[in-house]
Amino acid sequence: MKNENNDKFTKGVPSNQEGKTFEQDYDDGMMFFHSHSLWEAMQKLEKFYECKIYGVLEVQEVVDYLQDWNAFDKECEDYYLCDIEEVGKQLWLAAIESAYDNICGNYDGYEQYLEYIYDYVVDAIKDAKGL
Repeated sequence: MKNENNDKFTKGVPSNQEGKTFEQDYDDGMMFFHSHSLWEAMQKLEKFYECKIYGVLEVQEVVDYLQDWNAFDKECEDYYLCDIEEVGKQLWLAAIESAYDNICGNYDGYEQYLEYIYDYVVDAIKDAKGL
């Protein structure tokens, strides 16, 4: 484009946008959750709904807690099955869901959920390995 004013820079001219369709960027309603931790989100939920959430089973926290249990501890040769990192996320989610569905009325504490989840995962690994 010819610079009519002999300026050092030429002004940009928008290209022809005729016939093009554009989608506006929008909030998916989950923006808050994308930018806050689980615990921050729970605190906001508690405040908004004036309630107290007293139990959370989050995959990474469960994995961190169970990583030294026998089936995942190489030093426990008689019980070791695999490294905990080898256990897929879907199996953890299924174990958490099953614990929630089966312990509901007999809640004895967080430990009971973790023991149930551990047993569920160990049984699934043993079945998969034919043990």
